[in-house]
Amino acid sequence: MSGLHYTPPVEIRSAVWVMLNTLSLAVISLRDRFGIAACTPFLPRHVLTRLSRFLAQAEPALRRCLYLSAAELGALPAPAPARPVPAGTQPVNRPAGRAAAPMFRLFETGTGRAGSTPPPKTFRTGPRIRFLDTNEIPDIREYASDPDDILPARTLVRRLFALDHALDHRDRYIRKLRRGLAAPRKILKPLGRRLYRRGPLSPLQGDTARTLDIEAQTIQPWFNSS
Repeated sequence: MSGLHYTPPVEIRSAVWVMLNTLSLAVISLRDRFGIAACTPFLPRHVLTRLSRFLAQAEPALRRCLYLSAAELGALPAPAPARPVPAGTQPVNRPAGRAAAPMFRLFETGTGRAGSTPPPKTFRTGPRIRFLDTNEIPDIREYASDPDDILPARTLVRRLFALDHALDHRDRYIRKLRRGLAAPRKILKPLGRRLYRRGPLSPLQGDTARTLDIEAQTIQPWFNSS
């Protein structure tokens, strides 16, 4: 390393390239196989389970690919603070029919600002059945779950398309990470030992993801101390 740059070994460059291609092909496969579109509101339970397991492994793997790519290019100074918007100024309206693309979360350790801690999870029982002739509301948890149950899918679908957006626009995310490298705080958390023990990524792909994490965690303190 020299200055705020990092020169990766050849095997790390290859691992990043392999993982990016693996994730791209996996996203395409999931979308095509299950007909997932950006506006998909519901999916069967077995599809949501598969999607959740994939994202749990794919999201940290992609963050480490982007982090190592940003470190190789070097840190950038943080952007100047935005000027305050005058009172009464109206934001630019987005053309009708063009929803904002979901953005992939790069920073695993938060911003350090007050209120940045996510709220505690709230457990929902899903839609309830209400009868007009009684005050009793049956609890959906009383019914046995089935793999073909149709459940809300909006959160996981947005995460999948955010992952896809980051794969398609890597330069934008890498630029943002390069600015984050100059800040005296960590960006990535250590991965759990059990994360890549079982699929959906294959054992070899899991080994590649762990290798990328070890490399990213090794160089991260050097950037944090700058």
